[in-house]
Amino acid sequence: MNYILPFLSALAISAVLTGFLRQIGLKKGIVSRPRARDIHKEAIPRIGGVAIASSFIFVTIIVFSFIYPNLHFTGLKIFGIDRHLSGILLGGLLISATMLYDDIVGLKSYKKLVIQIIISLVVIASGIGIDHLANPFGNALDLNSVYVPIFTLHGIVYHFSLWSDLLTLLWLVMMMNVINFVDGVDGLAGGLSSIAAFVIFLLSITLLVNQPATAMISIILCGSALGFLIWNFPPAKIFMGDSGSMFLGLMLGILPLLSGGKLATSFLVLGFPIVDGIFVALSRLLRGKNPITTPDKTHLHHRFLLAGFSPRQAVLSIYLIAALFGWVALRSTTYDKMIASIVLIISLLILILVLNLVSKYKKNTKL
Repeated sequence: MNYILPFLSALAISAVLTGFLRQIGLKKGIVSRPRARDIHKEAIPRIGGVAIASSFIFVTIIVFSFIYPNLHFTGLKIFGIDRHLSGILLGGLLISATMLYDDIVGLKSYKKLVIQIIISLVVIASGIGIDHLANPFGNALDLNSVYVPIFTLHGIVYHFSLWSDLLTLLWLVMMMNVINFVDGVDGLAGGLSSIAAFVIFLLSITLLVNQPATAMISIILCGSALGFLIWNFPPAKIFMGDSGSMFLGLMLGILPLLSGGKLATSFLVLGFPIVDGIFVALSRLLRGKNPITTPDKTHLHHRFLLAGFSPRQAVLSIYLIAALFGWVALRSTTYDKMIASIVLIISLLILILVLNLVSKYKKNTKL
């Protein structure tokens, strides 16, 4: 199976569309103006995420409909479309379109959360979910112990699985917000998403997993993110906005579920932004602030900048960390991944401590 052509097609289409959208953003005034916590000094278009989503959806439809029509995730179909693929495309289209409205007009944070929940439920309704959790000490944990049929449509029984659906909902909403959180430094969200998608691609083509449909989706997403990254790498000429970060978060939430619930793999690749996002949210809650929308400079990428790293150095450092843990994920058993996850969390705590000490030292030396 040829994965190179879909990858290059997605990359090229994304790159061209991003340049086009940059001109539209500048012409129509759809830009992000510098705020106190921002590092850019001039107005920059913020609708680049449309290029990522559009190239991904377009190339995916062409590949699955015309180039490899027999490529599928499941034998079940909805209106002639693979059931899982319909959830991926519809969910991606909805999150990108609604968050584009947010980028242009603006939405309240609670409305965005409601939208995230609804779109996550659309994905879950397509049959995508966490059915079990790997257990390094014994048999996998079955999450379908509470199983309630709801209705039947086109021969497909739709049901509510308490633990599976709730955990899947939390996972997808968390991933959308995690990628949105890290979209605070030029090139970070796009680069991390590219690395994560490529790692899942490599995992999907291994003999142990052998899931060509998941591999195809992953490499197309990688190409779409990289095409945008050409314009977004520091210094950025365009931002992806919520239409891009939420879309990438949703896709990166879905991919490990398609590859057999490889949540540990995704956690290792995106572990630093995930754990960082949790730490930041908890610290805001302890200060009595909104854990999602409170503006501050407590994220890991902000700590790198405060410690004296340039935006490029900060981004490349986090790329390296993600790639390293991605390599560990590819070569690890379930038990090893659990150990690596613990190491990742401890490493993040140490890194935050070191960066804080460096930034305080630099601040004191300037006094």
